[in-house]
Amino acid sequence: MEHPISRRRSSNSPLVLSRDFPGISWLKNLPSWSLTAQMREQDIRPADILATYLELSRQDARTFFPDPDRLPLGTCPGCGSTEGAGALFRKHGFRIVECGRCKTMFVNPRPAPEQLEAFYRDSPSTDYWANVFFPAVAEARRNLIFAPRARQVLDLVTQVSGQPDNVVDIGAGYGLFLEELAKLIPSAILRAIEPGLSLAERCREIGFETFEGFAEEAATEPAWKGHADLVTSFEVIEHLPDPVSFVRTMHDLARPGGMIFFSGLCGDGFDIRTLGEQSNAVSPPHHLTFLSEQGVYALLGRAGLECVSFQTPGKLDVDIVRKALQADTRITVEPQIREILLDDDERARAEFQTRLVSNRRSSHMWVLARRPGKLPEIKG
Repeated sequence: MEHPISRRRSSNSPLVLSRDFPGISWLKNLPSWSLTAQMREQDIRPADILATYLELSRQDARTFFPDPDRLPLGTCPGCGSTEGAGALFRKHGFRIVECGRCKTMFVNPRPAPEQLEAFYRDSPSTDYWANVFFPAVAEARRNLIFAPRARQVLDLVTQVSGQPDNVVDIGAGYGLFLEELAKLIPSAILRAIEPGLSLAERCREIGFETFEGFAEEAATEPAWKGHADLVTSFEVIEHLPDPVSFVRTMHDLARPGGMIFFSGLCGDGFDIRTLGEQSNAVSPPHHLTFLSEQGVYALLGRAGLECVSFQTPGKLDVDIVRKALQADTRITVEPQIREILLDDDERARAEFQTRLVSNRRSSHMWVLARRPGKLPEIKG
């Protein structure tokens, strides 16, 4: 894992500009990395369940958005630019473009918030995810994702600002992250924001104070606004057509000097850039925004936050692209990379994934930011 105070890439250094992954010159002369057991996509997304979910998503895209080109146009969700967004490809009828300024990938035109609200309320794919997919993998995800994540996020935040005493998790779902965090800091106040009725009830049942509704609503309540030492959100940012208002809400929920952490899909990432429209991660209208690293920095600035750390600690890029290459030989990838991915040398593949992480080129990103300011001194 990268040091918690990460170095920003120079503004003059290149970003990935095309669907094909760039040359592998950056792989040379790097240190040897310690290798750990690799997670497989099958562990958290069983093939049969995933296939059903993806097919439902395709059907829902046609049902709810039969003519995506008639949807409203928007600005870049990262930097807010309206300039030079070039078309990359189409997926489920939606046009995927790349910002000419910060290289964020995003759907444009894209659904309005009220259209997305109806989609998430009524679509069969959303229902399948909540009632079939996630329950089937909940314990596997607890062990493979949420327990390690709780330890790693806590370590990251503690090194920067000390152990948090008040944590708010937005989109808490089944409450798995908060459950695992409670094992590590049992004396802390841990609270959930969850708009789903059944999921909010589940969070209450396992002992967490829960705001049933959206984060924007919670941020207007005196009991919630400006109190958290740490505000978290996991795998939400890619679902948002215009994430700046959401990140501003995270700012408002944090106390002055408090920390904001979110994770999600990164538009610079290896599997997304290599596979393009064949990437399962690119799945509008569920996933609409794929922020680049530069897009993240711009977004945080627009939301009034200071960037502390940007890293991509993903584990699945190599496994995902390897499976795709095995299934479809027409996918374009540099010959040397193809050889690494399709070779039987598991250690070489694990090292390649580790180096993707080191170079911030995994498709799973972690972002840590700080709300400027400090708490007022209490005068006695």
